[in-house]
Amino acid sequence: MNAPTTMPDVSTPGRRIGELDVLRGFALCGILVVNILQQLVGRPYPAPIDLIFVERFLSLFALLFGIGFGLFLDRAATRTARPRVVLARRLGVLLLIGIAHQVLQPGEALVPYAVIGLVVLLPMSFLPPRACLVVALALLVVAPQVQESYGLTVALLAGSFALARLGLPDALGRYPARIAAVLAVAATLAGAWALAVSTGWTPPQVNVLGGGLGGVQSLLPPLAALTTAVAYAAALLLLLRAPAGAVIGRVLAPMGRMALTNYLTATVLFVTLGPLLGIDSPDDGAAIAGLTVGILVAQAAWSRWWLDAFRYGPVEWLWRCLTWWQLAPIQR
Repeated sequence: MNAPTTMPDVSTPGRRIGELDVLRGFALCGILVVNILQQLVGRPYPAPIDLIFVERFLSLFALLFGIGFGLFLDRAATRTARPRVVLARRLGVLLLIGIAHQVLQPGEALVPYAVIGLVVLLPMSFLPPRACLVVALALLVVAPQVQESYGLTVALLAGSFALARLGLPDALGRYPARIAAVLAVAATLAGAWALAVSTGWTPPQVNVLGGGLGGVQSLLPPLAALTTAVAYAAALLLLLRAPAGAVIGRVLAPMGRMALTNYLTATVLFVTLGPLLGIDSPDDGAAIAGLTVGILVAQAAWSRWWLDAFRYGPVEWLWRCLTWWQLAPIQR
């Protein structure tokens, strides 16, 4: 198919993938706990919180952003002859949003996602999707050794970007048996890791790159974070097929459609309300739980109300307009 050469029509939204919206809404719930802990409490976290939430939801968040970038590139190719230019502009706008967000939440995720997108994903986009996946697997081995803090994020964004271009998002609701198999494997690996950590076992440090790098990190912790995130996602996808799935979808999908808006507004809420509630240590569990639930309930209600009248969340609409450098209609 030849890409269009005229001015792209961005007046209509792209087709939504319901399962992906639900996963985004679910990720928002977990990442809110992580952000409240990081910004208001600080380390060390209680061991169960670390195992259940922190690296796991950060990994899921990164996977979903990478999928979003891959989907955007392929869909942009049907609207413009220069989809990579548009993706670069989209990443640049995200970088500016992230820089502004850093004022309230130092160390937030949007800035590294945008930088990795510009530096890693854009060059990768010139490769065939299967070659992109091979590069991502190599990054999963190498990147955490070279840069402990963001190495796993690089690999997760690259891998999910490649999988999106291979058609993974469209398959999320089609193959329950395969999803169940993924859940079984991922949950087994994640459970084995949790059991090992609970007994006090420490993973060995093995230099998979050979000679020159001393004291490199074991690959087991990032792989444990990845397998747990995948297990969460697979379990939720299967739960959507159960009788309760319709209710879960009605709650989480609108939140996921407004993921960026909700991510940013949650920061404003917990930075403002957290100190008023006296949250400053892991011992403030009841206040942390109350703040988290209160924000999520408010966002679930507000997302449904807003999307009844508008096509996009407010930040999503601004991001779309600046990405395409056109004023997209927002009202239904």
